Amino acid sequence: MKLKNAEPCSPGEITAFEIEDWLLRHPDFFQHHLDCLETLKLPHPCGEAVSLVTRQIELLRDKNRKLQAQLNNILQIARENDTLLRRFHQLTIAMLDAASLEDALAALRWLLQDCFQADFVAVRLIQPVIDCPVGDLCVSEDCPQLSHFKQILEEGKPECGKPSREQVVFLFGTDATEVESIALVPLQHAGLKGVLAIGSRDPQRFEPAMGNLFLSQLSDVVAARFVSLLPANARD
Repeated sequence: MKLKNAEPCSPGEITAFEIEDWLLRHPDFFQHHLDCLETLKLPHPCGEAVSLVTRQIELLRDKNRKLQAQLNNILQIARENDTLLRRFHQLTIAMLDAASLEDALAALRWLLQDCFQADFVAVRLIQPVIDCPVGDLCVSEDCPQLSHFKQILEEGKPECGKPSREQVVFLFGTDATEVESIALVPLQHAGLKGVLAIGSRDPQRFEPAMGNLFLSQLSDVVAARFVSLLPANARD
């Protein structure tokens, strides 16, 4: 390997021959500095490919595969978010169409189960206490079981994960043994205070680390609509 027609160097600069000599004495240089291979431009004569060019091509192909995988992942997330947005829009319209609190509860339960594949849905209202034909909807604020929901009610943020035995029995009754993971959504708006619980048979469906933007938006829509459907005396 000899460099020809090397350009003269200014005093103090490294010459082409010195570079050649150093590389010959350190043949593993590019193995430890792969980023250099992506920026070097070498001639590619006909016949047998230059090994450095071949390595460049391999690196670029590998980089392209990684970028393609990232793009596919982004597209998949975008598709899932689009589907979620359309379903959330459908749920919002159904809540707005509800003519009574009973209708809103039925629409909420049906859409969460049909469009969001929820296995179990429960709502408990703490304030205000109202007369409602829906069984177990209202609970007294001094109910002992509410102690298991103290943190979520104080923080006002959705919480996901594996529920305690006391929580699922209080929320889902006879179905409690089937609930493996749960999303607890606080309902708080203009004097209304309560909890929306979404249960799943899948222990991985609701995990503590999952995002809760959708659940927070769901909380706002449901709580606001419930308040508008309360009897006039209950909103005072």
